Amino acid sequence: MLTFNTVQLITLISSFFWPMVRILSFFSIAPIFNYKLINKKNKIILSCVISFLIFPFLPETHTPLFSFFGLLLLFQQILIGIVLGFIAQFLFITVNFAGEVIGLQMGLSFAAFFNNNNYIGTSIISRLLNILTLLFFLVFNAHLYLISMLIDSFYTMPIDTYFLNINVFFILLQFSSTIFLNGLLLILPIMIILLVISFTMSLLNRLSPQISIFSIGFPLNLLTGILVLYFLISSMFPFFEKMLHESIFFISDLFIQI
Repeated sequence: MLTFNTVQLITLISSFFWPMVRILSFFSIAPIFNYKLINKKNKIILSCVISFLIFPFLPETHTPLFSFFGLLLLFQQILIGIVLGFIAQFLFITVNFAGEVIGLQMGLSFAAFFNNNNYIGTSIISRLLNILTLLFFLVFNAHLYLISMLIDSFYTMPIDTYFLNINVFFILLQFSSTIFLNGLLLILPIMIILLVISFTMSLLNRLSPQISIFSIGFPLNLLTGILVLYFLISSMFPFFEKMLHESIFFISDLFIQI
């Protein structure tokens, strides 16, 4: 029969509690896991299962659970999990940004609906690209790789580490600029074609004011945008793969910087 004293029991609970806090914080922000369709109870159960499986193999934690340093360590684990989940969201943020710009250029900004995941209005083009990215994410098992990187973070960023390199936040801010760069590169062909059409219609309207050129502008932009988007879908998956690799390499470099 196994017996535990109070100190051993608190140490065991502490070794299980700290990984669960980081994992649960990650699941609250990371793509796929943060969707409202996934029940909160399932997230908690999944975090507990992963923590139970990995905590015997993690570096030993000496911080008392009920102490001032334990409170600081709690906020630190929450911060690390949120930062890792936010980095994993960069791919979906880039795609949503590209979809919003495409919908604006095509004249579909009014066709927005409420998105339960981020509590904002989302255009139908952004929703379409988000679904394609989600399918790509699942096909390449990227969600499993995210869990693997999260577990590796316990070795590169041990739980008992009470400090973080301040340069990490500047590196994160610099990497966030890739959201706009990759989003513009993704939609650049559609933007150029739609701008050429708008310029041509404005020139024709200037040459013949009696003809209402802009009455056909909306259906023409809509039809052209849909056709160009149809031909670009085949080239989007290599682009998504490139952005996914950039996010993975950035997380690896982030572990080195910390």
